[in-house]
Amino acid sequence: MKKTLFNRLMNVFVLSAAMVFSGASAAEKVTLANGEWAPYLSENLKEYGVISDVVKKAFAKENIEVEYVFLPWKRGYEDAKSGKLNGSLIWSRTEDREKDFDYSDTVIDLKTVAFYKKGSGFDWSDAASMKGKKLGGVTGYSYGFDDEEKSGLVSIERVSSADANVKKLLAGRLDAYMEDLDVGSELMNSMGVMDQVEVHPKPIKEKSYHLILNKSQPENKKLMDAFNRGLQALKDSGEYDKMIEASRRGEYKK
Repeated sequence: MKKTLFNRLMNVFVLSAAMVFSGASAAEKVTLANGEWAPYLSENLKEYGVISDVVKKAFAKENIEVEYVFLPWKRGYEDAKSGKLNGSLIWSRTEDREKDFDYSDTVIDLKTVAFYKKGSGFDWSDAASMKGKKLGGVTGYSYGFDDEEKSGLVSIERVSSADANVKKLLAGRLDAYMEDLDVGSELMNSMGVMDQVEVHPKPIKEKSYHLILNKSQPENKKLMDAFNRGLQALKDSGEYDKMIEASRRGEYKK
């Protein structure tokens, strides 16, 4: 009888210990807003695009699991800000965002340019030269003209989907559409209209883009430190460069 009771107690102890150690070794989890911004981010690409893959693998280096929630950009940003999600990817720095979010080390450096319809004669040199021009952009994005927009010097018509900007541009309803060079080229090639468009040689801006995690959740500081370590490990090993090169060869397309 005593032996049977002892065996039962031992079984309970072993099971409890297994559960404790299993929980301790389980990966932590971070939930991030993601969106459509091919070729970097897209629900329709392998691994959700190269930058989604970079972020996932950087966290994996620190045994942290990533869950992506694909949402319209504005809603994803607000859900990350409110604490419904840990954060979002990828964003450039602005003063307003820095009030609510911490920024990771640079995930990627990108160049924003002005796409314009061939034969339109579009040109620009500085913010003042944009006065009176109809410029297209995407909701939630900063194009480096924040102060000029507030003063009314520069006017940007923002829409939620990038392809709507391309259609407006070709219809003559925009003078230029501002977009990342790779993103815009990918989009217009997919729409079969790249031969109708030119790229202005002067960049609108060259900026670094980052993972952002909200400041309201205490665990986010630890998660950010872990991400930065993982990202640096990817870069040091050469994995990061190989992933970017693979994306440019089209290897993330399904």
